[in-house]
Amino acid sequence: MMPLQTLHMTSENQRRVKELLLQLQGQELTDGPEMPVLGDDEFDEPDDLDDDQCWLHNQAVSKTHANASQAPVNHVPETEVSSFAVHKLSRYGFDSERCRAVLKSYNGNIGASLEDLLLQCFSEKFAERMQITESAAQASTEDCLEQRREEAFALRSICGDKFVERIQNRVWTITLDLAYLTEILIKSKKRPSNTSNGLKPASLEICKHYLRGDCRFGSRCRLKHDNPNKQRTLPSIRDNSHLRLNSDSAPVYELEVRFPEDNKYPYQPPLVAFYSTNENLPLACRLHIAEFLYEKALIASESNEPVIYAFITCLEDEAEVTKLLSKTSHKYSVPALPLMMPPARMSTDVDKQGLSNSSYVPCQTSEATKDLVTEEDDDDDEELQTVHVETESYVNLKKKLLRKYTTPAKSVSKENLKICKQFSIKKSSRHYQAMLQERQKLPAWEKKETILRLLNQHQVLVVSGMTGCGKTTQIPQFILDSSLEGPPSKLANIICTQPRRISAISVAERVAKERTERVGVTVGYQIRLESVMSPATRLLYCTTGVLLRRLEGDLNLQGFTHIIIDEVHERTEESDFLLLVLKDLMLQRSDLRIILMSATLNAELFSQYFNTCPVVNIPGRTFPVDQYFLEDAIAMTRYVLEHGSPYMRNAKQAPGKQARHLRTAAEEVEEDLRRAGLAQSTVTVKDSVPDQQLTVQQLMARYKGIRTSVLKTMATMDLDKVNLELIEALLEWIVSGKHSYPPGAVLIFLPGLAEIKTLYKQLQSNSLFNNRHSKRCVVYPLHSSLSSEEQQAVFLKPPTGVTKIIISTNIAETSITIDDIVYVIDSGKMKEKRYDPSKGMESLEDIFVSKANALQRKGRAGRVASGVCFHLFSSHHYNHHLLKQQLPEIQRVPLEQLCLRIKILEMFSSHSLHSVLSRLIEPPTAESLRASKVRLQDVGALTSDEKLTPLGYHLASLPVDVRIGKLMLFGTIFRCLDPALTIAASRAYRSPFVSPWDKREEAFKKKLEFAIGNSDYLALLQAYKGWRLSSKESSQASYRFCRENFLSENILQEMASLKRQFTELLSDIGFVKEGLRAWDIERRWAQGGDGILEATGEEANANAENVKLISAMLCAALYPNVVQVKTPEGKYQKTSTGAVKMNPKPGELKFVTKKEGYVYIHPSSVNYQTRHFDSPYLVYHEMIKTSRVFIRDCSMVSVYPLILFGGGHVNVQLQKGAFVVSLDDGWIRFVATSYQVAELVKELRCELDQLLQDKVKNPSMDLCTCPRGSRIISMIVKLVTTQ
Repeated sequence: MMPLQTLHMTSENQRRVKELLLQLQGQELTDGPEMPVLGDDEFDEPDDLDDDQCWLHNQAVSKTHANASQAPVNHVPETEVSSFAVHKLSRYGFDSERCRAVLKSYNGNIGASLEDLLLQCFSEKFAERMQITESAAQASTEDCLEQRREEAFALRSICGDKFVERIQNRVWTITLDLAYLTEILIKSKKRPSNTSNGLKPASLEICKHYLRGDCRFGSRCRLKHDNPNKQRTLPSIRDNSHLRLNSDSAPVYELEVRFPEDNKYPYQPPLVAFYSTNENLPLACRLHIAEFLYEKALIASESNEPVIYAFITCLEDEAEVTKLLSKTSHKYSVPALPLMMPPARMSTDVDKQGLSNSSYVPCQTSEATKDLVTEEDDDDDEELQTVHVETESYVNLKKKLLRKYTTPAKSVSKENLKICKQFSIKKSSRHYQAMLQERQKLPAWEKKETILRLLNQHQVLVVSGMTGCGKTTQIPQFILDSSLEGPPSKLANIICTQPRRISAISVAERVAKERTERVGVTVGYQIRLESVMSPATRLLYCTTGVLLRRLEGDLNLQGFTHIIIDEVHERTEESDFLLLVLKDLMLQRSDLRIILMSATLNAELFSQYFNTCPVVNIPGRTFPVDQYFLEDAIAMTRYVLEHGSPYMRNAKQAPGKQARHLRTAAEEVEEDLRRAGLAQSTVTVKDSVPDQQLTVQQLMARYKGIRTSVLKTMATMDLDKVNLELIEALLEWIVSGKHSYPPGAVLIFLPGLAEIKTLYKQLQSNSLFNNRHSKRCVVYPLHSSLSSEEQQAVFLKPPTGVTKIIISTNIAETSITIDDIVYVIDSGKMKEKRYDPSKGMESLEDIFVSKANALQRKGRAGRVASGVCFHLFSSHHYNHHLLKQQLPEIQRVPLEQLCLRIKILEMFSSHSLHSVLSRLIEPPTAESLRASKVRLQDVGALTSDEKLTPLGYHLASLPVDVRIGKLMLFGTIFRCLDPALTIAASRAYRSPFVSPWDKREEAFKKKLEFAIGNSDYLALLQAYKGWRLSSKESSQASYRFCRENFLSENILQEMASLKRQFTELLSDIGFVKEGLRAWDIERRWAQGGDGILEATGEEANANAENVKLISAMLCAALYPNVVQVKTPEGKYQKTSTGAVKMNPKPGELKFVTKKEGYVYIHPSSVNYQTRHFDSPYLVYHEMIKTSRVFIRDCSMVSVYPLILFGGGHVNVQLQKGAFVVSLDDGWIRFVATSYQVAELVKELRCELDQLLQDKVKNPSMDLCTCPRGSRIISMIVKLVTTQ
């Protein structure tokens, strides 16, 4: 039994925690709870949230109406209202002082404040007409809600994604395209004296706001900024830089319709507001527009008619709106004199309309948002055919996707016309005709008419063809070219997905070359972190993940006519899920055409999944490929396995011993008789027995006609290892030319990067390949971690007489086509991620390829001439032991991200995970799904009834492991953002520490120099900070630092890029200041670093140097991945001062987890040789199974982080006279020094949990400026740091 750690708390800290809890709970007793059971308006954003953050609260709305309607408005202690909230509210047309006063009354709730102001404004003009009519009083609430739902459905059908129901049956917004209004306001600004457009000339009155020092418009104000009393000192005038709109960002116009509680629309008018980010639009005009619309609603309510679509029609009427622009003054768009507070409740009717049930947000909006004025940059506001190469955001929430993916029909039509004209000119050019003749030589060309005909007749088509037949490059062009011959209005718009980045880029470049244009015009690509495209792009190659992200905000893929899923036979998790989404989508969009492109072996599976859709088979190249196996390769190279070779079979693998266990009793008797000479010596071997378990005699029986020397080599060889000696012998045979095959490039398939490096190094010591005397060969590695530029080198043609050798992983199997390959050497192995759901362990294992993989690899040869393929496994193994197909990825990887992705897609949000996953083409196991649900519940992303929590909603928007996503979010909450992002980037990419084969010990010693706090993550932080400092000195200093400390500069730079990308993601979902863009951070701040500290500011990184707090954040993110450290009984050493307890040796420490039992620390960890840990608990990110079960990358964690941030409930029990505080069903336990300490910690944990829940629901809530939040966070930081 491990001794329990003691939970200490100093008397001073006890006093402070007790005072804090008494104040928090005392406030609840006097003022009501800090977060009471609230009405709708708690969930009414509070309007500084994105729309997407509001839907999470809808389920609670109906349950809270009754309680909330009776509750008085609560008042918090007087605090300064957020400038952001004031500015947001003023965009509806109200004066900022009125906004500030009302917001104070409603404790910062923008929704309640807006409704109050609108009622005040409308009551001034329409008070008598606002009384509840008899028909409204008699109308059924359920009937009204039903009519409202029907109208919402109609508006959604008409407006598409421009209509957003922010709160169900409560708040609707419609984004309007009012380009005419923008033009009028621009003209009026340029010609202030011109009144022809109905706008009055600017007044020369002195601005009252200027005199008080708070004019929002700065130098753009239409009133005079002058001081009539020159002797009077004015407050500093606010700069107007915060008003400058990005030149690429179009102003936003929104119609907002609000239905207060118990509003019986259409028998009563709704509240209506007009919102705009166009600062040229006077505030008064916005209110006059709202009043004009409200009057329409009053008239419509008399006849009980819906009116919302009429609002849209009115606002699109240029003549009508221009009249309203002439009214440039309004009572509520200027300050009230004297300064007024919101009036008392107007009447019982007003109460019924829901103003009295307003609630508040307990904390204020972050200071970082105070100067925020402009909306999200519009990525599509580009000049015609301007190719944009940009760092593309990986996540866009629905509101931002709406603007990004919605293109006006007029501009699309104009663009299509131009594309068609350019194509008609281009196709007659000699260059294009020459490329066309090359295209016509591909096998796919013969099927062109068949494919186009079937696409006209069917919605889904499967195209099956060997790699190299031209299906990836030609079929999208067949569709595009066919549509270019027709009317511009029918021009195709195609997305073609690829499984890997390199294929999306290389194919797009190839197709653009065939169309004699640069990539990014009509043919573009989009991958994570990069896009090359323009408004003219009509054929977009992208990764599967990019298309799935797009579907989150553009569910119907509006504007696209054809979706092509390439390499669908690879069966990745993303591609299988995409097929399910498309299967549902095709029912909604009968005009959408879906093409699945697959290798030949499993095309029928996809055809059956899509209701037996037609299949087109395209033949491969006509050049024959000779196929050889292991026994042939040994014979042709005369390879002999030398004694002591690392590729020899172990003694444990002796075939006789193993074979004896496999024989039946009858076979044993026959063997004994044969040995005694009493039976005929006939050896028979079952096909199910692998070669590895056979003797030479048995191999001779299996491989008749093969030389004995070859079989002896096979009998002594370890057939499970990749034999690099045999590969080198094959290369010598190929390069020597002592055969009849033509010269050409060699493609070698190896399992992973380690094997590639080893073979590359081995070839450099061979004079035939190292070019020291004569250049006969050029060797290129090919791996997904190489940069795009490095990967492109494999396509270069070598000089005559030089053999190109490419050493690759399975990336070259289907993703790319290298034309000059003649020889393929297939090691027969590949790395595959496997996952054990029962243990929650991932492992990257070397496995044999499937027959489908082997066929694909063989197809790489013979592109330009007769080819040769060597498989380094036997013909018997190929025929009897290889799987027909690779196991689908979805059946062998964790499902957390897929589960979140399912729940965030609107079409699946109300379905159970099992019901969705069971409809996949080949569903995952029930055990894997159960384990993933448990992990999502452990991290707090999913409820027990499979509802996405606010945290889960945000984690679904972060393309990282859910635990790393949680680390990023907690890093923002506790103001240690930069270190959290550094760790996240490393986990999402890879560790920057490198360990050369010949300098492993030296590299490990350097790594230990960075170690602090018994943490691999903190060591990583120290190394990264050192690199960042050296980078600011110079590029030479950076290179020197990396070389001396065994760090990869390329990986560090990739981590910096990922940190900027993650910052953009956090900005998108509201956790850091709005408007941060990765490309902008790099451009403005990243010279010699990553730019994160400068871009996010001091506030977000106030605790960035607090290593104990960072360890606590790791605990919050990684729990329940906890390891207990068990030490042996103490040994003592005699010294002159007496017996001294000795630290145990590293090997004597034991590490145990709750589920898996004993584990080991990986040798690459800084904790590998640690003899003493101050705390007996470690948290880890990943458990890997190789020769043993290892935890890789771990961090020591102390008592308080476990209690405050660990999962589950904190329990306090009296056991044998001691107060025991336990977590996680008692597996983690501590002894408190007193009952008071135990209870104080438990209560503080409850307060923290509630605060974090509030913060996740409302990301813009600033925990460090609201009284409750700042005090709790400060106390947590103090306890974690000092105890």
